[in-house]
Amino acid sequence: MNLLQKFFAGIGLSAIALAPLSAIAQTAASFTNPHKWNDTAAGKTYVFIPNRPVGVPVVGLTTPKAASPRTLTLNNCGWGSFTKSTTAPPTLITGSGITVNWAGKTSGAAVTCTAPVAPATAYTSSNNGAVGTVVDDGSKIWIKGGTTAGAAIINVTTAGAVTTKVNACGFLRITTSPSRPMTNFSIGTTNYTLAALPAVTKPMICRKVGTASFTYIPAN
Repeated sequence: MNLLQKFFAGIGLSAIALAPLSAIAQTAASFTNPHKWNDTAAGKTYVFIPNRPVGVPVVGLTTPKAASPRTLTLNNCGWGSFTKSTTAPPTLITGSGITVNWAGKTSGAAVTCTAPVAPATAYTSSNNGAVGTVVDDGSKIWIKGGTTAGAAIINVTTAGAVTTKVNACGFLRITTSPSRPMTNFSIGTTNYTLAALPAVTKPMICRKVGTASFTYIPAN
């Protein structure tokens, strides 16, 4: 038993198969970047983000939340709007019964709908885009949901900051869930997908001994 094995055996990890130092050195690179571990026994997937400052959230870490349905009230020109959150802005909007052109979203002024002046009888809009048109005026998202007053059902996916704090070993472990699937996530301007994230067969472990914390890197 080498010194590292004796150390971890002494803190209660003797039941875990510990790799020789050479194997650990060869596999450590797999654990230095964001990666995932599929716990087949528990049926859960975990995302690991290593090499981060201890005790604080990962700066710039956001991930879309599960889509949430909402009813959009349409004005007489068929436009509806909702206030855009500054902390959790929408990353995708789809429609139920209508096709929302989220990919073609444009930025511009708030959409207006003006009542007719006799002898005119029709309302006029500042934007005559097709049903599904999306406009971001900076504070609100406008969607053309129809051609007249009514309602439209939309599904809004928003980006939420992950505020979980990094552990004492300098890595963050996130459990994926229906409410936070981590299908896509970003750290600053770098984008990741869960599907493309490198996978390890065993997870790294953080253990505290006295006042110090140590990371166990298994062989994979």
